[in-house]
Amino acid sequence: MIRLIWRFLQTRNNVLPCFYGLLSIGFAIGSFLIHPILLLASIASIFFTYVETVTQLSFRAPKYRKPLLEDESWVKTVHDIGSNQILSYIPLKHVKSKPTLLLVHGWTSGASRMVGRAELFRSRGWNVILVDLPSHGGSSRVQKWTAEYATTSVLGVMNELYSLGHVNGKNELFYYGHSMGGFIGLRLSERRNELSWKPVFGGWILESPMTGYTEIFDETNRILRIPKALQRIVLWRMISQFNDLNIGRPKISHLEQTDAPIWGMTSEPTLLIQAHNDERLGDTHYLRLEDAFSKSGNGHLLTSNIMEDLRHSGCAIHERRDVVVNQWLDKVRNYSSSD
Repeated sequence: MIRLIWRFLQTRNNVLPCFYGLLSIGFAIGSFLIHPILLLASIASIFFTYVETVTQLSFRAPKYRKPLLEDESWVKTVHDIGSNQILSYIPLKHVKSKPTLLLVHGWTSGASRMVGRAELFRSRGWNVILVDLPSHGGSSRVQKWTAEYATTSVLGVMNELYSLGHVNGKNELFYYGHSMGGFIGLRLSERRNELSWKPVFGGWILESPMTGYTEIFDETNRILRIPKALQRIVLWRMISQFNDLNIGRPKISHLEQTDAPIWGMTSEPTLLIQAHNDERLGDTHYLRLEDAFSKSGNGHLLTSNIMEDLRHSGCAIHERRDVVVNQWLDKVRNYSSSD
């Protein structure tokens, strides 16, 4: 019972910091009134309050959302995934004999921002699936956000769409992920056996992808000015909470497990489209992906295209990117532009 209560408290953003904070205040007052030992206890409580507070910030969900996708040419489906509702969108008119593309947006974005990218595939007659990740678009808000749970949500959506007959399991499945969507794509590739059918993955398109959490953790340390001496303790608490938030998933014990290739890798033809001056992620993430492919012996599966006129965000429509994607599709699967 105590463990269940503790797990519940860990899923709430501010409960533990407030608990430790009130405890430290109580100890501080008591230390002056009763015994000096309580002074040490109050200092310890303040320390744990600090650690818990910065840990909670590492799992924060986006504060603001992009608008809901409201377009008559897209059919919305609400999926009950665990205790949350996740939204997906499929074209009003689709041909089940055509390939399917799963298109996943990035951090603070939403399905409504992916429509421009989707048009390229719709013009080929493909079936396209858009998803609002947890705490994005019209999907439920989660108290604590992890890419692992987001992947679980996407897998749940795909399984439900398949059961509803909206996904033809005999056709090839392609994946397109932007930024965080790329990170989720790598994890989805790792967890593909959780799909209720055995899809034939035709290929992966990763646009300015996040490929590891190490740099995000380092960035959090800089932003929050976490003392170097405390960073290992904060990391320990983060990993502990990550595991508690993803019950049923294999536990992680090291930060490197959240980086490619351990986090996940694709094993089919993959197109990397990368903004040359990536103002959000820099070059570390795409270089990690290239290095992972090279070391795996599958470098021939990766096609990299670094684009100087592409930005990390704000390029929902980009003609040269569409040309690159079309050329890659024609080459890798021998599809004509009309399929």
